[in-house]
Amino acid sequence: MTRLRALMAELLTLGEYQPERHTGPAIWMRCVVDGTLPLPSLLTPLPSDGRGEQKGTVPILYLPNVSRQLLRSPEECPDELKPLVELQYRGAIWTQLNGKDWTVEAFLVSESGGLGLDVARDHATRNALLGALDMLATTPISTLRDHKLEAEDFDKLMVGDTVRDLLAWINDPKVRDGWDAAHWKAFGSRCMDEFGFDPVSDGDLVAAERLGLRKDAWAEVWRRFTESPMLYPGIPAALRRARPGDLFVQRDSWPDENEKDEKTLRSALMALPEFTPEQGRKAILEYEQQHGERRGWVWARMGFSPLAAALEHLRTLAEHTALPLVGESPDAIASGYVKSGYRADDAVLRALACVKTAEDVAAVGAAIRTMYFGWLDDTARNFQTAARKWPLPGRSDLNERLVVAEPGECLLFVDGLRFDVAQRLLAKAHERQLLVSGGYRWSALPSVTPTAKPAVTPAALAVMGEQAGADFCPVVAEGKRLVTAQRLRDAITATGHQVLHGLETGLPAGEDARAWTEHGEFDALGHKLQARLAGQIEEQLEHVLERIIHLLEAGWRTVRVVTDHGWLLAPGGLPSLPLKKYLVQCRWSRCAVIKDGAQADVPTAGWFWDSRQAVAYAPGAYCFSSGMEYTHGGLSPQECVIPDLTFRSATEGKAIAVTIESVKWLGLRCRVSIQPAAAGLFADLRSKPNDPRTSITQTKPFDKEGKAGLLVEDENLAGTATSVVVFDATGRVLSKQPTMVGGDQ
Repeated sequence: MTRLRALMAELLTLGEYQPERHTGPAIWMRCVVDGTLPLPSLLTPLPSDGRGEQKGTVPILYLPNVSRQLLRSPEECPDELKPLVELQYRGAIWTQLNGKDWTVEAFLVSESGGLGLDVARDHATRNALLGALDMLATTPISTLRDHKLEAEDFDKLMVGDTVRDLLAWINDPKVRDGWDAAHWKAFGSRCMDEFGFDPVSDGDLVAAERLGLRKDAWAEVWRRFTESPMLYPGIPAALRRARPGDLFVQRDSWPDENEKDEKTLRSALMALPEFTPEQGRKAILEYEQQHGERRGWVWARMGFSPLAAALEHLRTLAEHTALPLVGESPDAIASGYVKSGYRADDAVLRALACVKTAEDVAAVGAAIRTMYFGWLDDTARNFQTAARKWPLPGRSDLNERLVVAEPGECLLFVDGLRFDVAQRLLAKAHERQLLVSGGYRWSALPSVTPTAKPAVTPAALAVMGEQAGADFCPVVAEGKRLVTAQRLRDAITATGHQVLHGLETGLPAGEDARAWTEHGEFDALGHKLQARLAGQIEEQLEHVLERIIHLLEAGWRTVRVVTDHGWLLAPGGLPSLPLKKYLVQCRWSRCAVIKDGAQADVPTAGWFWDSRQAVAYAPGAYCFSSGMEYTHGGLSPQECVIPDLTFRSATEGKAIAVTIESVKWLGLRCRVSIQPAAAGLFADLRSKPNDPRTSITQTKPFDKEGKAGLLVEDENLAGTATSVVVFDATGRVLSKQPTMVGGDQ
């Protein structure tokens, strides 16, 4: 933690109140996070993003001895920790892919999200590991691979490491102040012997120069630096000062070479609006050839190459916008969009997320506008032409398209989950070992929340259209009152669905249990942040995925994610096509209601809730108002093709629920009891519960009373940690429980 605090001022630790060490109780942490208790070293604003706003650092909370499961159960959470419960849904929790809390040992050995190292599991190794943790944290991973790590390996880390000390000294020569005279003398001697370098007479700049030149033994020093560059934030500045005048140097060693290339690329991107879209795409592919390799340089890992990082996504944008999407019908165009067209929209968001400074945002925005808008506009116009021939579904089609939860299913509404963003959610779910199925459906028209949200609820049949009015809001059929959030919830409840608020999980075990809940802020953030929404996508996806997992863990068999509409996003703003106020009854950025008798040369389509009422739409990707970088309500694949996804646990439907009732040791004999007793179940003792190769005994079947006996034959394993594992005939682990060979005694 001492090393981390030196690198991350935003790191807060749960503990006794010591604000100077960024440590304190839960209520203090919550106050710091919410800004009601300023902590200057944490909340010092970052440079302006160029749009008049300051961005602060994101706090990281370390909660020693607090399990994730404890925070997931507010009713069981101690009062002193309750201020932190809500934060888990505003942030991302670093856990194992299976949702379990990390331990040091688990992180070292795990091949899913950890380091995948081969570590002995005996008591001596565990003690040595924890004793060497401070040094282990900065040890190159490559030196730990390809052999089994035992106590001796970790003990050796406590002995001097010349390369580590040398990098620390180049990074900050003042590190010498923390060394005693013997350490400094030994360091100088080792430098002379191993690197032909005298720290006293040569100094840190000569060391930095030799580091950059990477000759002879210094190549290993450079390799060590590139393995963990963030541990040495002062080295780039040292290399800038020490750079030799020789032009024939390895360019990737010197940060100023990377900075020069970034400047060149920035100027090239800013000039793209002078090109035609086709010329712009060709230029981007050429720039990728020139600059793509820099993403492999160490400076990219340190965040010094944002434009080179964005270029990867601009290349994808160039490849997917050469031709607009076409088709005779909306379904034909949607087919092309969900197959590959959405990748253009995704590339825009990813490219924008790579850049932070105003000048970099402007450069990437210039490239996007050059290649993207023409494709977006042509695709939207083709879609509008197809929709005029083949109208999208309306209220009369609800019986075939009604969204109703299956028994054991929870419906999760996510406002503004665009199709391309949903594909990222799918990828994250697969990483967390969830099963996902689904496709797309059509948004209700116009694609604004008041119209489109009721259409994807179980209460849709209880809603009807009166007057579209100024808000495109339908009414509840009974009583003819405008649909509000509360009335919609009441109507959903009337369909037999539990309506869950906030973090509630409801009663999934009830007979014919069904539920509705809401989560996510994509649309709200889009209207607030406009194009800067791109930088919030990943965080919002983590929130949604955590909510899905939370519901599945609570017992819901499936979670079906639905949304109301997509959106258009273009940095710098979409072009406007003003619609005179005297022509319209109401006007939104992408849709309007034309007054009776008035004429306007724009596309029209029937209102979803009453097709007799025509709604006017901005042509192509234009808007009826100016300055809109983020908007929706129009007719385009991005706004109207919406995801419909169902998530389930990978083990759902394949395993029975088994509880380990007791684990009793008599010497090296272990007796295990389970409930319920079932045929075809087996017991084992494993170092890694899901890896049968780590078994330390012979597996035994459970008898008809749910009991099994296991024997550990190796006496040297006494006192080591292991896990009792219950599995079925297919090898699927049904239950596990940590234990100590021989018992706690």
